[in-house]
Amino acid sequence: MENMKANPFNRKKLTEDVLKEWQNLLNGVAEMLGVPAGLITRVDGKEIEILLSSESKGNPYTAAYTTHYPNSGWYCERTLKNKGLNLIPNALQDPEWKDNPAAVGLHMISYVGMPIERPDGGEFGTVCFLDNKENAHNDLHIRLLHQAKRMIELSLRIVFDKDEIDHRDRLLDGLSKIYPICSYCKKVREETGKWISVEKYIMDISGANASHGMCPQCYEREWGFLPMSPPS
Repeated sequence: MENMKANPFNRKKLTEDVLKEWQNLLNGVAEMLGVPAGLITRVDGKEIEILLSSESKGNPYTAAYTTHYPNSGWYCERTLKNKGLNLIPNALQDPEWKDNPAAVGLHMISYVGMPIERPDGGEFGTVCFLDNKENAHNDLHIRLLHQAKRMIELSLRIVFDKDEIDHRDRLLDGLSKIYPICSYCKKVREETGKWISVEKYIMDISGANASHGMCPQCYEREWGFLPMSPPS
């Protein structure tokens, strides 16, 4: 379960508009469920944070609060591990949770949550709702939760696709430029004035690594004959 990689979807990439929509979503679903707390959590390397917290009366959770991950003790970590719906009607009656201060320390004893998946297949975090009293939730509540999960994942897909388009635009812009190249060593001069290898220049623009080989003309010049098949 341990995820050591950084989450590419940070607050800067998500933008204020996306976070505002998610905040409104949390507030609305928490009100419809009649619970004091709705959260969107985000896993980032060795940490898990409360990315957003509903603006509900009686909500004890603060946005931007972080703790270590894994082994946080949070309900949400179990949600990520199970990769599906996690429903805990009353943690005080559950042997797994009743003595867990990270879970019941704020007397939020009921939990329902689902994992949020990133467009690249990694785990983003969770969307969940908590209550200070026993709450088994019903089928309508579960459908609302699933819809909230779906809307968040669609938002991530839009952010991801926009980033891909921006990357391609930068690539095309870079490749369309006329750039100075040394006629002897074939190094390319960057805008900063630094001379770098062609391979590094292309990699910086496209992210692609060069695969070195030998063309037939160079092979014949160096070895005196053409290869039986084109050299790789």
